[in-house]
This record gives sequence, C-alpha cells and structure tokens, in this order.
Amino acid sequence: MFELVFAGALALLIWALMAKHPFIKALARFFTGLLTLASAGAAIFLFKVGQQAHWTSDGPGMLLVMVGIFFCGILAIVFGGLFFSSLNQSS
Repeated sequence: MFELVFAGALALLIWALMAKHPFIKALARFFTGLLTLASAGAAIFLFKVGQQAHWTSDGPGMLLVMVGIFFCGILAIVFGGLFFSSLNQSS
C-alpha cells in the first residue's frame, strides 16, 4: 500500500514539475527542494548516529540505520535530480 501511495505522489510531483502553470511549477519545485534537503539531512543524521555508536549494536538497530542511510541517500539523489532538471527547463 505504501508503495502505491509513494508511486502516485511521485507521479503527481513529476506532473506538477512539467505543468504549464507557473504557480504549480514553482510550488512543485519548492516541495521537491524541500524533500531533497530533508532526505539528505536524514541521511547525514543517520550517518552521525552510526559514527557515534561506532557502527556496532546489540540488536538489529544498526542494520536499520545502515538501510536508512541507503534509502535516504537514494531519495536525495532522485529528488535532487528532479529539482535540478526542472530548473534547467525553459519556462
């Protein structure tokens, strides 16, 4: 269910970035930039948590931190690519 919601939101965001109306396009750029900063910040925060714990733990917690770093980094790359590609388009 989460995957469908995420895919729908991503499709809506891409549609909004390609829209002709300048307000919708500007709002989508702002939201995409915000998502880029949030996911990059989350990846940096999780990396800092891993460094403070010396990448060891008693349970599966550090595995979740490592997986979180990977997925937050991927999201930062995807949303950053959308943001910067929308800036390069002629209005």
